[in-house]
Amino acid sequence: MSPIAHFLASWTLADAARLGARDRGLVTWCGILPDLDGLGVAVDLGNRLLGRPESWYYGLYHHSFLHGLATALLLPAILCIFATERLRVFILGFVAIHLHLLGDLVGSRGPGPDDIWPVPYLAPFFDLATVQWQGQWPLNAWPNVALTIAFLAYVFMRAARAGYSPLEMFSARADAGFVGTIRNRWQAIRRSASSRGA
Repeated sequence: MSPIAHFLASWTLADAARLGARDRGLVTWCGILPDLDGLGVAVDLGNRLLGRPESWYYGLYHHSFLHGLATALLLPAILCIFATERLRVFILGFVAIHLHLLGDLVGSRGPGPDDIWPVPYLAPFFDLATVQWQGQWPLNAWPNVALTIAFLAYVFMRAARAGYSPLEMFSARADAGFVGTIRNRWQAIRRSASSRGA
């Protein structure tokens, strides 16, 4: 799954658990940060742009360090230190990372049918328990797009009803602007529908 889908899925999980804003953010970060092991793509692109010899850091290291049990235990343990509800953040962070792993297992294939991304569950310590699925769909496949749209629909619904969105993690002002826009549009749609029904 794309980082955006991971972000929305993790935030949705945290919001569905009705955590406070800080704890929602911490659980969401748990679901996103495993993709830090994919930052080798920046080095690969830099080498290509600068005419240096090709490197394959992304292919070698993405899913190799932070996509497993060790991260699922360690990352929530670190982030829950900053939480209001520490135990719930730890448990939901653990679940968010496993949601990330599941998303990668089912929906992270590359462009070719043999370009499968395995999930090395016990890496970087052991090669045992590496999981892969031959039915893995490509990143741009319709199930990934449909899931992202479903998560976005949830975000819009929560913005309209609860008065906050995932933007709260980055800027209170941006979040307030987004929520205000969504609420204004929703009220306009409701007014339009009621005037047609009258």
